[in-house]
Amino acid sequence: MLVVLAAVGAVLALSAADGREAEHEGEAAGLVREGSSAEQARESADRNVALQYAANATLGPHSGTGSFLGASTAVADLPVVKAPVVTKLNTRDNEHPTAQKGSSTAKDPVIQSKRGTKPLSDPIANFDGICLPFGPPCAEASSCSCLQPDTNGAVGQTQFVQMVNSDFAVYSKTGTVLRHATPIDALWTGTGSVCEKHNDGDPVVVYDQYANRWLLSQFVGQPADGESYAECIAISQTNDATGKFWLYEFDWGRDMFLDYPHIGVWRDGYYMSANEFPSGSETSAGAAAIAFERDKMLTGAPAKYVWFDESAANPAGGQYIGQLPADADGSKLPPAGAPDLFAEIDDATSIPPTSASDAGFDMRLWKFHVDWANPANSTFGKSGQPDSTIPVAPFVRPQCVYGLGDCALQKGGPEGLDVLGDRLMFRLAYRNFGDHDALVLNHTVKANGLEGIRWYEVRSPLSSPTIYQQGTYAPSDSATNPLSRWMGSIAQDKQGNLALGFSASGVNDYPSLRYTGRAAADAPGAMTQAEHVLFTGGGPQTEPEGRWGDYSELSVDPTDDCTFWFTSEYLTTDTVVIGSWATRIGSFRFPGCK
Repeated sequence: MLVVLAAVGAVLALSAADGREAEHEGEAAGLVREGSSAEQARESADRNVALQYAANATLGPHSGTGSFLGASTAVADLPVVKAPVVTKLNTRDNEHPTAQKGSSTAKDPVIQSKRGTKPLSDPIANFDGICLPFGPPCAEASSCSCLQPDTNGAVGQTQFVQMVNSDFAVYSKTGTVLRHATPIDALWTGTGSVCEKHNDGDPVVVYDQYANRWLLSQFVGQPADGESYAECIAISQTNDATGKFWLYEFDWGRDMFLDYPHIGVWRDGYYMSANEFPSGSETSAGAAAIAFERDKMLTGAPAKYVWFDESAANPAGGQYIGQLPADADGSKLPPAGAPDLFAEIDDATSIPPTSASDAGFDMRLWKFHVDWANPANSTFGKSGQPDSTIPVAPFVRPQCVYGLGDCALQKGGPEGLDVLGDRLMFRLAYRNFGDHDALVLNHTVKANGLEGIRWYEVRSPLSSPTIYQQGTYAPSDSATNPLSRWMGSIAQDKQGNLALGFSASGVNDYPSLRYTGRAAADAPGAMTQAEHVLFTGGGPQTEPEGRWGDYSELSVDPTDDCTFWFTSEYLTTDTVVIGSWATRIGSFRFPGCK
């Protein structure tokens, strides 16, 4: 019965997607938040709201001071709350790409059609993370009752911290649970703040290895009357994530919702990218680039923020959107005084070409310089325009709406899985090697009728950025067992070896977690290492909207700067059909890195 209902829902979703394609063909590209059918019917008016907002926006810098809310109770002393058994799933509001046209006939010249064979290690650590208590037993249960989990996690000196909607947990590096799954808003208990009253999700955890601290965050995305949209950020007082945290709330007011926030660690600040949705609009207006005063937050002092509203700098016929801030890896800091970098990847469906010589496939980089002594002197790009626009190899951007279209196929599921091909995938990893510096980044593309992962390494990104190498990882598996690969996360170790973790599925394969990589000395442009399975999923997701992700995370162990840690979502063996997500945490390394 549930299978039939899911199939009916999928057909209805396809009709809705087709309607949106016809309605918006030729309009400026943007992102649309998911919502009810009534909300979808208002999309044309919503676009006008977003366009009007952008027309009146000012770039900035806009600055202010967040609310410092003191110290949390030690995480180890917070009450352990047993999550209720889930009886109904709720899809988290987030964006999906509207159906656009423009790159469907592009030929990808950098597809890698064969797997590598070199000896990347088997999984070292390999254990379960937080899960959804729906169906099978669930040891570390999320309190979310939702799809998708928004899985991410980071490794520190002795611990691994994982966050999902709407909980976090702390593990030893061997998988021992040091802190059971805990609602994120519990950190703000007793503050009387908006952050205490909401557990709205889109969480991010990063480890600041230059200070040996943890940063945990989530947004306030559904404020009540009299409340503001906000970003809630907690900074650990030590490298122990079961201890106390300094608590902050950065309020954005009622006029702008900042969705899909992602955070990077830099020398002079914590930097956040987000997608802007004006109040009353289901359509994005542009991107936000925000810096938080790291030095103050590490000491538990009131901290400033600087915000650039990129909707004021949108290009004709499109908008800057789907960005990430650089997140520094390695023991060597970025150069003193160096600005952080923001990046996005565009094709003609997102930003129309401006000349006959522009094929429309471009990487754009912005330099974000913040001046905490005088925030008005802060700059973002060239008056909001990118500092660098670098052509990339052509690609086809997937268009997956409500599990139908260019989605990842899966065994046992009547619909595909959302690959979020409209944006970069977390993280934008930066590393200073001393003799050079590099950025690595990835996004999902169509490849040979399936989904693959386009990845890049950019050299000298702070001075004269050039694409050192790029490729589309989409090996041709057997004709009877094709696999899609998507939802990637990418990073480099101290030797310059590059690793890629991702999801994989096909008509004969449940969604599973895999990884591959390339050694620094290998010929550029290909993942030369063997593809490994971190964990094989046990069932399909049959919820009609096909939500998946919305992101994963690959981080590098600061104790050896060699070991990669990957976390993402999979599905358990499902006794109730609709799909019970779980998460996995695992590590691996290149044999020559010590």
